[in-house]
Amino acid sequence: MTEGLATQASKEKQGKKARNDFSEEYSGKNVTIVLGAGNPGVLRGRVEVASRYWVKVSIGQRVVYVNKAWIVSIEPVA
Repeated sequence: MTEGLATQASKEKQGKKARNDFSEEYSGKNVTIVLGAGNPGVLRGRVEVASRYWVKVSIGQRVVYVNKAWIVSIEPVA
């Protein structure tokens, strides 16, 4: 995660506003991800890491990489 903060700081120095996608709020947590558009469905798992365009989700023994463009919502699981 410190990598993302360094990138954000360098963009702010250049006068560009870094976008916040709230990745730090759901990283490392169990979530329900609702997918939409051409591939509707629901994923339930643990978010391992999120990058600018992708979210890495562990579902049991599987690892799934989800493009953020397909995500409709991410809800934490209690």
